[in-house]
Amino acid sequence: MVRQLVLNLIKFIFRSYYLLFYKVKITGLENIPQEGSLIMACNHLSNFDPPLAGGFAGKRRDSIYFIKKELMSVPLCGWLFKYLGFIPVDRQKPGGDMGAIKAALKVVKKGGSLFIFPEGTRSKTGKPGRAKPGIGFIVYHSKAQVLPIKVGNTNKLPFTRNISVSFGKPFKVEADPNREVKEQFQDFADKVMQEINKLD
Repeated sequence: MVRQLVLNLIKFIFRSYYLLFYKVKITGLENIPQEGSLIMACNHLSNFDPPLAGGFAGKRRDSIYFIKKELMSVPLCGWLFKYLGFIPVDRQKPGGDMGAIKAALKVVKKGGSLFIFPEGTRSKTGKPGRAKPGIGFIVYHSKAQVLPIKVGNTNKLPFTRNISVSFGKPFKVEADPNREVKEQFQDFADKVMQEINKLD
């Protein structure tokens, strides 16, 4: 109960901050299912994205976040992320951090919601990057719905007042039984990014 109160307070603070200082356009929030296995997948333009997209998504559904390992060593933040159950990922591991990926898969298979940035890092150009195969692994093995999310203009913060978050409709990616499983992970990841990029 204390954890939920802390989480609700954090979300409220972030939403209030963005609504107070920026013109935020939010669309499709009603598309977020409030129960059942779910993967929320969002493009990544800046450090503003997690509190922005997560803060508003949290009005409908709380998620466990995939975060870069380095954040766990930030004073107070690291303790808070651990307390909230976020999953740190070591982006330097050759072949991906399978321990983190399997922990994320476990969350989804238990009927929870996972929030992830498929590109694995922020776009340096403001243009969409290619998704990492790790999300393809999670989508393939969880068979969960994926809800695409697209943030806009956050790479221009704090020098713009107009930002947006679009929540698309959940979809599923079907596996090809005639192909090797490992060969399909990148295809699944690419499909997720395609659905994100379709959003306004």
